[in-house]
Amino acid sequence: MNNKFLKKLQNFIFQEKLLKRGDKLIVGISGGADSIGLALAFKKLQLKYDLKLYLVHINYHQRGEESEKDQKFVEKFAKENKLELMVFDYSKPVGLRQEKKGNLEELFRDFRYQKFEEIRGKLNFDKVAVAHHLDDQIETFLMNLIRGSGIQGLTGMAFINGYLIRPFLDFSKNEIENFLKENDQDFRLDKTNFETNFTRNKIRLKLVPFLEEYFNSKIKRGLSKLMVNLKDEIQLSNFLITQIYSDLIKKEKSKIVLDLLKLKELPIGGQKKIFRKIIWELKGSLKDISNNNFLEFRKIIESNKNKKQGIKIGKIYLEKNKKHVIFRKM
Repeated sequence: MNNKFLKKLQNFIFQEKLLKRGDKLIVGISGGADSIGLALAFKKLQLKYDLKLYLVHINYHQRGEESEKDQKFVEKFAKENKLELMVFDYSKPVGLRQEKKGNLEELFRDFRYQKFEEIRGKLNFDKVAVAHHLDDQIETFLMNLIRGSGIQGLTGMAFINGYLIRPFLDFSKNEIENFLKENDQDFRLDKTNFETNFTRNKIRLKLVPFLEEYFNSKIKRGLSKLMVNLKDEIQLSNFLITQIYSDLIKKEKSKIVLDLLKLKELPIGGQKKIFRKIIWELKGSLKDISNNNFLEFRKIIESNKNKKQGIKIGKIYLEKNKKHVIFRKM
């Protein structure tokens, strides 16, 4: 048994407060190295943490006979390790991201997490563990960087998000596969992971190896540290903005009134965070809110015109007078 691997996992669980003794845990399992490694690791730690484990497998039926072999492999793994398993066949949920018919990955992900939450609630379990690892984290960072993401998008996936935990985010793909090898544990290979017609696969198979060979052989660890630092900076920024926010605004039923003079004293980054925070409070999300909306907002607050000015941002109306900016639900 790879005690070094398990000790590192236990340290990570403790450091990030992912689990507590006696937790009831659902583990998403596909049959690939990552999820088999996660299930095996928790099986070996089951007694130490007094865990109740339950495996969930989704058969998407996208790879013909290979999908059926994945399911049979997972069923065999569960039986050999005396773990309970539930298998779901993918079916497109009614009303779930219907507008994105071409994006199967998003549809699969939505279905998967919907089933995880459904089973968690039904069984009254505490958490769901998924097997995202360090390589996934780096690929997500690079993909978002290439797309021109904001700082939040460059922080990567969270170690814990509500009931969802990602215990392998500090482990590389090689570490996980070595753990399986040392335990004589087989896993399934998905050949589609080696096709370069997907952006994430291109990043994994071409960009990351190029960066490692020509720029920094330890770039994955370097970028991982960068993401942690970015998270720390965002936490500090959010803490300060929360304090500033309470001094800037007044809530009146379905509107928020913002002190114009105090707002102008803030740097642009602070103004953007205040703007987004108000939109979030009124709208409940930042979906479809772009940087152009913020630029329109800045244009109004910086205008020297004495007359009232206003713009629409979706179903929110923003109006400026001499002393205030008023955000109102329409």
